Amino acid sequence: MKKLLLFTTFTLSLFANSSTDEKIDAMSQQIQNLQQEIKALKTEQKDLKSNAQENYDYIEEVEAKQFRDKIHFSLGFKTNLDNFEKKYADGHKVHNNNVWSTKLMLNMKADITKNMNFYGRLSMYKYWGSSAIHPFTYYDNMQGRVPATSGLYVERAYINWFLAPDAYIPFTITIGRQPSSDGPSHQFKNNTTRKGTYSALLYDGAADGIVLSTDLSKLTSIPNTVLRLGYAKGFSYSEHSPYATNAFVGASNNDVDDTNVIGLFLDTSIKGIEDSFIQVSYSRMYDIIANPLDANTSNHHNPNIGSVDIYGAMLEFTNFQDTHLDLFAQVGYSVAHPNGDSYVITDPFMGKKHYLGLLSQNGDTSTKSGYSTWIGGRYGFGQKQKYKIGLEYNYGSKNWINLTQGSFDIYNKLATRGNAYEAYLMYVINRYANLRFGYINIDYHYTRSGWFVGESKSMNSVPEHAKATIIDSLQSYYLKLNINF
Repeated sequence: MKKLLLFTTFTLSLFANSSTDEKIDAMSQQIQNLQQEIKALKTEQKDLKSNAQENYDYIEEVEAKQFRDKIHFSLGFKTNLDNFEKKYADGHKVHNNNVWSTKLMLNMKADITKNMNFYGRLSMYKYWGSSAIHPFTYYDNMQGRVPATSGLYVERAYINWFLAPDAYIPFTITIGRQPSSDGPSHQFKNNTTRKGTYSALLYDGAADGIVLSTDLSKLTSIPNTVLRLGYAKGFSYSEHSPYATNAFVGASNNDVDDTNVIGLFLDTSIKGIEDSFIQVSYSRMYDIIANPLDANTSNHHNPNIGSVDIYGAMLEFTNFQDTHLDLFAQVGYSVAHPNGDSYVITDPFMGKKHYLGLLSQNGDTSTKSGYSTWIGGRYGFGQKQKYKIGLEYNYGSKNWINLTQGSFDIYNKLATRGNAYEAYLMYVINRYANLRFGYINIDYHYTRSGWFVGESKSMNSVPEHAKATIIDSLQSYYLKLNINF
């Protein structure tokens, strides 16, 4: 009986052990299956993440492309090293060497529709190591054009609206902050295409306005023939008060009118001469305010002082007859009409009051005419014309007036009443960049170059007490790095 019991127990034990092993084997197989499923899930999850990243990258690229398709950006960059010597009418000289400055231009273009596009430019222009604000920085046409702080100014922002572009005589409306700076013939020494619409001898600076253009090329059978009629606001009165933010708040002002400008421009070319360009123009600036920076316009303290007519003509040849020679000639003629009103200032030396009108003083209303010429050329030589040499000359008469107060050139060379010479040698680094080394010599024959207010006088008639403050001549050696892409 005992032997039977022992055999039964041993047999049951064997069956129990056999059943346990089978369960363990089954569980091991289940674990292996689960591990394989987890591995497969991880692989699938990794693939999903990879696909999601690819999809995200694709969506991001599509969105970026859509943005780029809407707005195209380009860059302009200028770094200048200037060395000045100013000679005053009393004979003493002042040197200002190692003057560095940088200008940054962020250019924008957007095709809004087939018949409408947008152009813009944000500009920063400053001296190295200085954030001092020049007193004329706040003059509207100088914003972004003269050295100031490291802040960005809106130098250009305008819409082109093409009316019936496929018509025999199409029209275009350009409205906003106009392409009125860096015009012809500055492109030669900057080694770029024309960046502005209007003669640089007559106009250089920011300007707000509206222009109607019509292409007459089909009508005249002369390429690039365009007629433009423009209107711009030279000065607009607004209440200068801590409680007023625009012209419609606060006390009204009846003592000064806004300064307005109208102009007519004809662009064309010489038939049969490739890359020739002609522009003739007329503009009138009326209700000129004596000092746009003086907020006190009440009681005729800062009055309108008259109007100015400006006539211009220019001719350019780019790579004339495939000789690598560029040539240009421009002339300007101005007629000032003072109305007899005056801006009153006190002589800091004598304590005497001076009554200054438009190119006049003491209530003089006689017409003041002036003229200017600007000629120059550039020749390219060396392999692929990597070197260019240029010469420019301009002369302005006693009563010459132009609208170049916003010139990038800080001495406003083209406003000179006297002689100005410039020579330069350029090295073209690549299609986007160039270095230019140059020399400028300005010999002032008359005072107040570039100024509308006050009578211009011969250097020989400057009073002794004022000679120490009147610049008689200026020399400058410069090195400039220009990049545009």
